[in-house]
Amino acid sequence: FPVPGGLGPVRPAGLGPKNHSQTYEKQGFWTIFRSRTTLERVDRPDLRAQLMAIAQDDVRRLDRLVTDISNASRLDAELVREEREPFDLALLMEQLAEYNAEKAEKSSVRIRAHAVRGPLHVHGIEGRLAQVFVNLIENAISFSPENSEIRLAAARGGDGRIRVTVEDEGPGIPDDNLHSVFERFYSERPGAENFGNHSGLGLSISRQIVEAHGGRIRAENIRPPGHARRGARFVVELPG
Repeated sequence: FPVPGGLGPVRPAGLGPKNHSQTYEKQGFWTIFRSRTTLERVDRPDLRAQLMAIAQDDVRRLDRLVTDISNASRLDAELVREEREPFDLALLMEQLAEYNAEKAEKSSVRIRAHAVRGPLHVHGIEGRLAQVFVNLIENAISFSPENSEIRLAAARGGDGRIRVTVEDEGPGIPDDNLHSVFERFYSERPGAENFGNHSGLGLSISRQIVEAHGGRIRAENIRPPGHARRGARFVVELPG
């Protein structure tokens, strides 16, 4: 299955998506420039090696960002060209749960396809929709605390549309961000993740793919009445 880009680096307060992208690229360039300039003045081999590793990490982050932006810019045209075929979405979700189980286990998280009721036949681009759900699952893993569970569900509703949910037991999403999480270059990442490990395009691309299939995607919080947030839920609805 294609593995998409993640959510992306934390956006500094007050910056919109465009400004954030420009700021990120400028920060990365100047970090590389300063690292190279500093390397020329450092005599200690151990310190030179450390600074070289930092510069190489910056180069990788910028390369990832440029690649993801390039892929995103071609997405609409590729979605028009790629062939659509019928497939079983329920089977796909079960396969994705198994596919991502090992990665989840490394973070002490379980993945369970607890309510996948099939067959659920969809006419679309299977690889692209797999990209959407892999992205949602990977995001759920990154926000999940140890010894928690990610739940996958898929079923056909009374209106004939197929509804897929990905739920985690993490901190949830700030209520003001439930819509903006789908903007390019915007996201809040767990504090343990290094800045720049994600391009910030994953959920934006996911929305493009879902809407190209005539569907909808939204984010919501799991919040029992009278309680604080107990996780996040992403909902994808597709024509049956």
